[in-house]
Amino acid sequence: GALAALLSLEPLAVASPRALGFASAAGLASALAAPPAEAALSNPNTRLPRNGVAALRRAVPAINEDAGVVQSKLEEAAYLLRIPQRKPWGTMGDNVKSSLAVVRDRKDRLLEPVPASAAAAAEETRAELEQLLLELTDIAGAQDVERFDRGVAMALDATSRLRVYQAPGLPFDVPRKYDALPRLTGRAVIDLTVRKAPGQSFGFVNGDETNTATLRVVVDGYNAPITAGNFVENVRRGVYNGTGLKKSETALLAPPPPGKVDPSASLPLEVKPLDDYEPRYRSPLNVMGAEELPTLPLSVNGSLAMARGAEDGASSASQFFIYQFDKRSAGLGGLAFEEGEFSVFGYVVQGEEEGFLSQLGTGDTIVRAKVVSGVEKLVNGGKDAEPDDAEAPAEAEAARE
Repeated sequence: GALAALLSLEPLAVASPRALGFASAAGLASALAAPPAEAALSNPNTRLPRNGVAALRRAVPAINEDAGVVQSKLEEAAYLLRIPQRKPWGTMGDNVKSSLAVVRDRKDRLLEPVPASAAAAAEETRAELEQLLLELTDIAGAQDVERFDRGVAMALDATSRLRVYQAPGLPFDVPRKYDALPRLTGRAVIDLTVRKAPGQSFGFVNGDETNTATLRVVVDGYNAPITAGNFVENVRRGVYNGTGLKKSETALLAPPPPGKVDPSASLPLEVKPLDDYEPRYRSPLNVMGAEELPTLPLSVNGSLAMARGAEDGASSASQFFIYQFDKRSAGLGGLAFEEGEFSVFGYVVQGEEEGFLSQLGTGDTIVRAKVVSGVEKLVNGGKDAEPDDAEAPAEAEAARE
C-alpha cells in the first residue's frame, strides 16, 4: 500500500526531513494522560489495545502468575465499565475483591521474582496497589462510574509497574547471529523535543503560544530487543537531533539528516506474536490469514516502528516512523492493513492525547531526542554518545534567529 511504498528504503531520497514500564510516579502520570475508559481492549475479537499505554501494559512478560491474575481481573472490570447499558457492578466488584485478596494475601509470591535491588520499590508499589484496591472496593459498592473509571486505571498502572519489577531482563536469548548487536533488556523512556515549522505553532499551552512540544516515548526491549536497542543507541549518538519530519497519509516519517548514518544499513525484521515466547526474525506475521497478532501492534495511534529495509525481511537501521492510526480506514477487525509487517518497538505515551502528535507534519523538526531512563538496560552500546548538553543543529539555528 501507500505506507509500504513510502517506508521502504528506496524512498529515503525524500527531502531530509512502569501497568507500563515506569518505575516511579512518572508512570502514573503517563497512564492517566489517556482517558481511563480507553485502558481496556477495544475489540475482543482482535485483542487490540486502544492506546499505547494499554499496549505496553499488556506486553510486560508474564513472569508471575498472581500478578497476571490481578491484571486480567482489572482489565475485565475496565472493559465491563464501558457497557453502555446497566453496568454489571456485581461482577466488577467481585473482580476488584479477587484482585485485593491476591495483592494482600500473596505478598511473598508477588515479590519473589523481584531482584534485591528493586525489592523496596516493588513493595512500595504493591502497597500502593493494595490501598487503591481497598478504595476501589468501596467505589464499586457506591456504583460511582467516574471514580471507578479513574481508580481502575490507577490500579492497572500500579499492577503494570509491579510486573515490570518482576521482569528485570529478557526471558529468552536473542539468536546467536545477532548477539553482537545493541539490544535492550527491558524498557527505556525517550523524550522527543519537536518544533513546528517557522510561522506555525501548537497553539496555546498554559496561556502561552508555543511552537515546541515534547513527545514521551516508551521503548520496549522485552518484545523487540534488537530494534529497541538499536533505536536507543541511535538516540544516544544524536542521530535524530535535527531530523526533519515528512508526513504521509498514515505516518510521520523520520529519516535522519544526511551524513549521520549509512542509510543502507539494516536490521532483521523483528516481530513477536502475541501468543509466542520470543520474537520471530525476518518473517512478517500473516495477520489477516492466520489471525496472528503482534505483542506490539502497529494498529495503535502513536506506535513507533522502523521503516522497511532494502531486502525482504529487513528493517532500516536508522529511519523510523510514528504511525497515525485511524480505525475508520482500517481493515477487518480494526487492524491496519500493514499490521505484522514492521518492527514495532514502542509507543508515544505523552503528547498524543494533548494533541501535539496530530499537529506534526512535513517541515516540522525533531530538535532533540534524549534517553530519559533505561539506558542501563542497553547491551552492546557504543561509547560515542553525545553529551546531554550537546546542541542539536536545529536548536543552534533557532538560537541564532
